[in-house]
Amino acid sequence: MTAVERLDWKSLPARPCPVAGSLDLFGDRWSILIIRDVMNGVRRFDDLVTRLGVSRATLSDRLRRLVAAGILAPAPYQTDGGRSREEYRLTEQGWQLRNVLIALREWGDRYVLDDEERRLRLVDRDTGHDVRLQLVDAETGEPVEAHRLMHVITPSPSDGVPTTARTPQVRRRPTR
Repeated sequence: MTAVERLDWKSLPARPCPVAGSLDLFGDRWSILIIRDVMNGVRRFDDLVTRLGVSRATLSDRLRRLVAAGILAPAPYQTDGGRSREEYRLTEQGWQLRNVLIALREWGDRYVLDDEERRLRLVDRDTGHDVRLQLVDAETGEPVEAHRLMHVITPSPSDGVPTTARTPQVRRRPTR
């Protein structure tokens, strides 16, 4: 396999950027925490207010934005004798944020919490073994260390390259 030349990040425009676009959707503290709690079964408005300590107005705004973005979907529920209300469930798109939250948890365990605070473990349901995120080569499934990552530019549809013929454009380093 031939090594590829590193992309000059400063030569790329700042937009469009998937990180910036994602942060536009849910880049504040409350949105991420709402997603975390809904993912873990806290789905009702009053429960979210109580658990998160967020104001009702802020929660309403964030829920509205997350629903509009397709991350959450309202689902009706009714308690005995009560009026019909809505709870919030993650869509498939919302569930795809699981690894983002796991990465934040792993980073926080390592750099934010001390040993006494670090009590929550993520384990395999069947084995009870601790699990962690890992990058893998999409073709081989082999682990890839973070220091080996790099960005490459893929042609856009406006380049006139048929979708089926698109491959990343990389400049090869001379073989030594």
